[in-house]
Amino acid sequence: MSAPTQVSIINLSLSHVAAKPIQSLVEVTVQCQAALRAWDFTLKETLRGYNWGFAKTQVALAEVATYTPLIYEYAYAMPAQCVAVRLVFNAGTLDQDVGEKFEVLYDPTTNQNIIVTDCETAYAEYTYLVADVTKFDSFFITTLSHRLAAELAMPLSGDKDMAKDQLTIFNTLCSEAHRHSSYESNKAHESNEKSDIVDSRG
Repeated sequence: MSAPTQVSIINLSLSHVAAKPIQSLVEVTVQCQAALRAWDFTLKETLRGYNWGFAKTQVALAEVATYTPLIYEYAYAMPAQCVAVRLVFNAGTLDQDVGEKFEVLYDPTTNQNIIVTDCETAYAEYTYLVADVTKFDSFFITTLSHRLAAELAMPLSGDKDMAKDQLTIFNTLCSEAHRHSSYESNKAHESNEKSDIVDSRG
């Protein structure tokens, strides 16, 4: 089976709305131009839709000394290429699956989003903006193709119902991802074990 490409994913989306496929990303067809306009934001939205395993990463957070939170104790810089923060935790966090309470706020001084929390020496689990389509898993590709198709339906067919149907499928697939990806998690059998991050600081 050949590796996915941006062209193959776009063509999958085009097939959902009964549109002609494209041959390359540089052609000037209506299909290609519409798909390229929608690609970046539909990719980000699909990544935000679930904590996809292929895009999941963990990193130590860097404290922002120039920002003083009004409610929380600590402020941290957003991780690089972060699409969505899923968990904030440290060595003392009792439930690693739930993490600590946190919020993402906008800092007008630095024109950046920051993470505020009461968690000291914090780590974050977040969804990384993976742009390399060869890293996408098959279920993600299916989900992304329907989200992209929801954007392509109107400019290519003018069919509002088709756009709504594709968006409904996308939302259903995001919900299904919770069950689908649970097969790759063994956390239920590891409740008495510490993570590698915690162990490294013990």
